[in-house]
Amino acid sequence: MSKKIAIYYGTMTGNAESLAQSTHEKVQAEGWDATLHNLADVKPDDLPKNAANAIFVVSTWGDGEPPADAEDFFAELSAASVNLSNMRHAVFGLGDSNYEQFNAFAKNLDARLSELGSTAVADVAAADVVFEQDYADWEPKVLALLAS
Repeated sequence: MSKKIAIYYGTMTGNAESLAQSTHEKVQAEGWDATLHNLADVKPDDLPKNAANAIFVVSTWGDGEPPADAEDFFAELSAASVNLSNMRHAVFGLGDSNYEQFNAFAKNLDARLSELGSTAVADVAAADVVFEQDYADWEPKVLALLAS
């Protein structure tokens, strides 16, 4: 039986999407049953249906807000009462430490998922402008935790 995972992204400049696509390709090559979703196309009720394991790769925009493609999703998630108790998740945030609300959307998303019952398998990763090595270090650890 293959491991099932959903990989979600919310991006403004394409960096989060690129990382999510890379992880999607990697886990598929490793035999996972993996799906890739732009948060613009996801409703909160979709989360427990897509997979019990979830990775969110998201950027923070402006003054701590979600990127444009994740705004509606997060507004709906904030008001939702969906039961995520059968879900485990990890969040990787892309941000800029020059802003006061550094990686606020990633942190807020993680908190809301947990409030709805999902189990975080790792602390939120809050990457700065140069994020490639942070992601390269984070990804295998999180995949190992989700696989266990």
